[in-house]
Amino acid sequence: MNLSFLLALLFCVGIAQSSSTVYQAKLETQRVGDLLTISGHCLNATEQTATLRYELFLDKQGQAGTSRNTQGGEFTVASRQDKVLSQTTINVAPTDTYRIRLQVFNRQGEVVAADSLIHTFTAQR
Repeated sequence: MNLSFLLALLFCVGIAQSSSTVYQAKLETQRVGDLLTISGHCLNATEQTATLRYELFLDKQGQAGTSRNTQGGEFTVASRQDKVLSQTTINVAPTDTYRIRLQVFNRQGEVVAADSLIHTFTAQR
């Protein structure tokens, strides 16, 4: 193996490893009674302020049918900052299933961070 190929390979591996930790998407949920609050976060683990875009998708399936909610927009997040991107509250029923997905995109439209959750509720005693 020649040295230039090895250095190029190490550089690419470094980019692949660092790109997954540059930004972190996180979904948080909190249930109080029949209400579920969903918060989408983005952590900028870099040393520079970043302008990104997010999309939060929510699919609800239950006896009443299916509903979908999509939120999104552009945001700026400072270095080492954890920013709340979106927060929504919905009614929950014991038979409903919720699928939630958060994606964060760079200016080129590439996904740089993502998180997803599936919630299936059971009746509270």
